[in-house]
Amino acid sequence: MTTPRLRIKKRDQQRLRDGHLWVYSNEIDTDATPLKTIKSTLVHLEDYRGHFLATASFNSQALICARILDTAERDELDVAFFEARLKTALGLRQITFKQDFYRLVFGEGDLLPGLVVDRFAQTFVIQIGTQAIEQAKASLITALQNVFGADSIIVFKNDGKGRQMEQLDEYVETVPSDAKIEALDVIENGVTFKAPLDGQKTGWFYDHRDGRQWLNGCAAGRTVLDVFSYIGGWGIQAAAHGASQVTCVDSSEKAGEAVLANAVLNQLSQVKFIESDAFEYLKKPVTDTFDLVVLDPPALIQKRRDFEQGRQAYFLLNEGAIQRVSEGGLLVSASCSLHLLRDELIRIVQQVARRQNKHVQLVHEAHPAADHPRLLSMTESDYLKCLVFRVTSLPEGATH
Repeated sequence: MTTPRLRIKKRDQQRLRDGHLWVYSNEIDTDATPLKTIKSTLVHLEDYRGHFLATASFNSQALICARILDTAERDELDVAFFEARLKTALGLRQITFKQDFYRLVFGEGDLLPGLVVDRFAQTFVIQIGTQAIEQAKASLITALQNVFGADSIIVFKNDGKGRQMEQLDEYVETVPSDAKIEALDVIENGVTFKAPLDGQKTGWFYDHRDGRQWLNGCAAGRTVLDVFSYIGGWGIQAAAHGASQVTCVDSSEKAGEAVLANAVLNQLSQVKFIESDAFEYLKKPVTDTFDLVVLDPPALIQKRRDFEQGRQAYFLLNEGAIQRVSEGGLLVSASCSLHLLRDELIRIVQQVARRQNKHVQLVHEAHPAADHPRLLSMTESDYLKCLVFRVTSLPEGATH
């Protein structure tokens, strides 16, 4: 079957020529190439003159209706295609990481939009977000086994909300099918974890590796509060690097069990867990303050139309967090919401500080490591903010 063509309007094609990988439905010349007539999950993009631009995945029901996979003209995503991309991605990780624990494929950052692969030694946890890659799953499996060995264990953790937009079923399966995995072994910044396979996303969040490493250097002898702790990525590492006392807060009972199990795994006795909704916890009267407070919530602004409601949520969380920072202590305020820009998060923290008669200094800014490469042509891939502020009281009579 001939791969369908999708024509881009003249005014919109330069962005794609400059390296952006997303095509929005309103950028299609629907008179020349009606979206509803295309049944394939793979398309060839063409400019307004009908000249080939790129091969892309396709979904007629989505706002981002096409995602560029290759500037070569191809009619299938075969084993050779995936092998080449996996080897390129692996080459970057081998330069920058000494141990095999990292994000191997970061979607658009590795020119594979719709695919995320996290590596845990010889176990690979995969999330697929497009129909095109879902249909090419067999080729992806073969490519992974060719590059990393037939003994590799592959876990498809395709149970995220994003699958619904692509009209894809949710499921979790392993290759081989009889592989028994309940938890993933993780080593990060010298600290060992067991991450539950049925936990959030792929089971672990590699994107905050560098932020945690920086905070570990400040932890010795200090008290730590880790809000939205999940399984203790921040708090357990701080304890392992000498924090005198660590309190992890999360609404999940299972996360709490994992926090305490990871504390035992690392022979740490100074870690405790509080099961609580973070908003409710931070609204309570302050009874304890901490030298280091980490606020690392999930994405609270999923869509642009949710911005005001999400901004208010970030405001309330930072307000409660900054109240719990000891005089001269540090607040780590993070956001993975694409629609909350860095300067807006700084503005929120400054406004919160002003209301509490506090002075904040931005002392550090962490970025994702090399396993989350960002395309210069796509600001959308630069989603993570991790800002560290020193918090002090304003001198009497001083104003901001």
